[in-house]
Amino acid sequence: MTFPLRVFSIDREIFVGDAKSLTVPSVTGQLQILADHTPLISLLREGEIVIESADGSTQKLPIASGTVEVTDKEVVALVNF
Repeated sequence: MTFPLRVFSIDREIFVGDAKSLTVPSVTGQLQILADHTPLISLLREGEIVIESADGSTQKLPIASGTVEVTDKEVVALVNF
């Protein structure tokens, strides 16, 4: 199963598409977000986000901070480098 994912920084679009999973470094620990995840909003700390695309490819990005919002319809991550 996949879910719509949008990852942005202040000056660019990093990823827009369907994903199998998103792993982020939240301030309370690592979060792995999968399809049908419980809605949440979380602050992100310095670390690495990992995006597994619908086609199975993986993209890893180091971040300094950010936020992630999971809703019934999509996941949106706003990150700072």
